[in-house]
Amino acid sequence: MQEHRFSKPLFLSVICLCFLAACGSKVEKSTEAQPTWTLSAPTTFVPSPSETDPVLTPTQSAMPLGSDVTWHLVIISEASGWGLGTAFANQIQNDLGVKVVLDDFAIDNLTTQDVLEVLKNDTSSIPGLSNLTEALKNADVVLLTPGPVYASNLATLVTIQRCFGAASGVPDPCAPDAFDSYTTDLEAIWTKIFELRAGKPTILRGLDAATPLIRVWIANGTYETCTTCWEAYSAAAHKASDKFLIPFFSRYDIFNGKDHRTDPFIIGYVRGDGIHPNDSAQIYASQLLAELGYEPTRIP
Repeated sequence: MQEHRFSKPLFLSVICLCFLAACGSKVEKSTEAQPTWTLSAPTTFVPSPSETDPVLTPTQSAMPLGSDVTWHLVIISEASGWGLGTAFANQIQNDLGVKVVLDDFAIDNLTTQDVLEVLKNDTSSIPGLSNLTEALKNADVVLLTPGPVYASNLATLVTIQRCFGAASGVPDPCAPDAFDSYTTDLEAIWTKIFELRAGKPTILRGLDAATPLIRVWIANGTYETCTTCWEAYSAAAHKASDKFLIPFFSRYDIFNGKDHRTDPFIIGYVRGDGIHPNDSAQIYASQLLAELGYEPTRIP
C-alpha cells in the first residue's frame, strides 16, 4: 500500500491534541471521585523466533540504588506527555532516594516516524530531538508514547480528523488493521532502545493517551465509532509492548475508565485548553506508574 504523508497541522496534535470549539469552554471541576485503577502485569506474549528478528541482549537483573546514584529518565511522547516526565522524575526521587536527570522529548505532534528518523539515520528535522540517541544510551527509565499520525492509512486519518473536529463529515469506523503499522513502528523503536542500552538494566514503560472528548462524541452521536478507533490505537501500542514483555500503562483505561465513557475534562484532569492533561493528571499518572515497580525489563 502506498504510504500517505500529511502535513502535521492537519492532524493538529496527534491523538488527544485536537481542537474543538466545544473544548474551549470553561468547565468547573466536579466533585466526582477520582478514577480508580487496578494495575495488572503485562500480557504474556512470546513471539515465535524468526531469522529476521533482531538479536537482543538481555538486561541485567537490578537497578543501581543509593543517595549517590543518578538515574536518567527519558520520555518520548507527543504533547499528552507534557509534564509527565517531571512528575515521574519527582516520584522516583521520592520513592527511591536516587537523583533523577530528565531528558524530556515530549514534543507537540511527535510521531513514531520522527523518532525512527533519528534512531536509524541520526538525523532529525524536529527541534530538540537531535540528542535523542545519546539520551537513550544513558537512559535508566524510558516512557514511550509517540503519536501514530504517519503510521496510519488514509481512511484512518480521515476518521481521526472527523472524530477530533479537524475535518467535516461523519467518521467511518476504523478497520481492524488500521494501526498495524503503528505497532510495527513502536516495535522498531523498542528494538533500537534495547540495542542502545546494550544489556544495561533499564525500566521500560509503554503508554497510550486518554481522550478528553467523550462528552463531545456523545453529543455528536459519534461515540461508538470514535471510541472503536481510539481502542484500536491503544491496542496497537499495547501489542508492541507485549512483544517484549514491557509493562504497558494505559492512560486511556485510567482516565476514561474501563468502559471508556469517563471524560477527564469534566472531572478536572485536563488543562483549560480542553485538550492536554494538566499537572494533577500527570502527578496521578506518575503515582500509578510507580505502582508498576522499578524492576528492569528483561528481554524474553
